[in-house]
Amino acid sequence: MNKKSIVIYTFTLSFIVLIILIKIDLTTSFDSSIYNLVTMNMNDNLTNIYKSITFLGSGVFITISCLLSLVLSFILKKRNIGLIITSCVTINSLFSEFLKIIIARPRPEILQITVENSYSFPSSHTVASVSLCGILLYLVLKREINKKIKLFLSIILVLLPILIGISRIYLGVHNLSDVLGGGILAITLLLIEIKIIEKKIYNNLLIK
Repeated sequence: MNKKSIVIYTFTLSFIVLIILIKIDLTTSFDSSIYNLVTMNMNDNLTNIYKSITFLGSGVFITISCLLSLVLSFILKKRNIGLIITSCVTINSLFSEFLKIIIARPRPEILQITVENSYSFPSSHTVASVSLCGILLYLVLKREINKKIKLFLSIILVLLPILIGISRIYLGVHNLSDVLGGGILAITLLLIEIKIIEKKIYNNLLIK
């Protein structure tokens, strides 16, 4: 078994363990503590900032981003890049919604600044943002570009999903465990997808 397979199995096991912990109600105290920490300095300005950040993980923004990737990749004659980005985000998001229905975890019973009617686990915003930023990060790291630009883009692509996850906790629509679950799920699926990409597509079609 190679290192990539071990990492995939580790993330998969972590996700399963997290579901079990949620089902036997062992995350409640920790979730509450993190919510209190995140909302400790709640005010109108901070709320507006987090509302703007959370929009970056919304279905509308993610869909627009995927469509732009398709258009740009078509213009730049790198059509496979846009297809890969869109496919990864779409597959991961749909699988996340399927799991939400199966696990059926209610939303947190706290102040919800933004009202959500669907189930809570895993966080769809987190899955979508980690999937989009994750596959973009992979493509950036594969490209031969200026090291400073690569570092800057990498930092942005890592920080953005983290901030979106924090915004979901601040707005009261997710627990930390929901956000962690979304992140772990998205990373697991991305690792599988990247393994397929490198085996089937990358050497012949992706960036050449």
